Amino acid sequence: MTEELYQEILDSEYDVYCYYGQINRHGYHQLSETIEIKTSLKEKVCLILCTVGGDPDAGFRMARALNHYYNSVEILIPDICKSAGTLVCIGAHKLIFGDRGELGPLDIQISKPDEMFESMSGLNIAQAINALQNETLEAFRSYLVDIRTGSKISTKMAADIATKMAEGFIKPIAGKIDPIMLGEHQRAMTIAIEYGERLNKMTESLHLNGLNDLVARYPSHNFVIDRREARELFKQVEKPSDIFVKLYYTGRLLIDKGFTGGLESPFILDLSSIQQPEDTQHHEESETTNQEDRENEETGHHGDPTGENAEDQQHFQTGTEQTDGNTTQDNEQQ
Repeated sequence: MTEELYQEILDSEYDVYCYYGQINRHGYHQLSETIEIKTSLKEKVCLILCTVGGDPDAGFRMARALNHYYNSVEILIPDICKSAGTLVCIGAHKLIFGDRGELGPLDIQISKPDEMFESMSGLNIAQAINALQNETLEAFRSYLVDIRTGSKISTKMAADIATKMAEGFIKPIAGKIDPIMLGEHQRAMTIAIEYGERLNKMTESLHLNGLNDLVARYPSHNFVIDRREARELFKQVEKPSDIFVKLYYTGRLLIDKGFTGGLESPFILDLSSIQQPEDTQHHEESETTNQEDRENEETGHHGDPTGENAEDQQHFQTGTEQTDGNTTQDNEQQ
């Protein structure tokens, strides 16, 4: 991030945060703490959000927290923002959509049976039930027409026979459906709807039937909702302009440099509280020339509990190349 952009953020009416990675309780607490340690808050907030989704409970808390601390919430979408990320967007007053930005359906992930650390889309079960229903009706119609036109028996008897044949065709398939999994799916989709209604009541961000479309209109978890289509669902959707153009490219730069967060610990950064480049340069020179200070910093003797995080943020601001992106990311997450 350039010094010019840093100054623009300071002079703007926005606090600016980045959130990259899974939406979970850890990320919610980390974002809340990042906001709470600030000595003063502005009227508006811009959250640069990039996520494949995650926990809807945490997504709901994140959206509520942003609206608690700020009068106006705007979300900048530089890349993918799926599932629980879409839920957070319902809690925003405006969406700023980059050219590569995309939302996804309001699709809650469900744990796979007999699998560790794997989940599946709640839409998978809904699509399977719909497909089974359609196949049953199609089988019944086909059997009924064939039996009625190919014999002289009555329509009632033909219908009885067609029903038994369709049942015999579908029953082995339907028998594989786990009623517990079906109930879990229904509960997950209900959670999405309930949270969506509460957030929309707070921000009035969705068009009429927008929530229902986000839940039931799209066939898969990864279905792309681009800027044009997002305007059919959300009332306030804009392309980046002014300072948001620079923030969009900053968000893209974070992605290109690998600041995407881990499975459990998302990458969160307060762009409006990064130290000035001159201070960063002085700090790096001091690090190079003073071995004793370095050892004290590593052992925490400087009394700065956020020293490692601050150094990573300074490296990002000045565009300094990271020799180990994974180490930098881990430091950010502490």
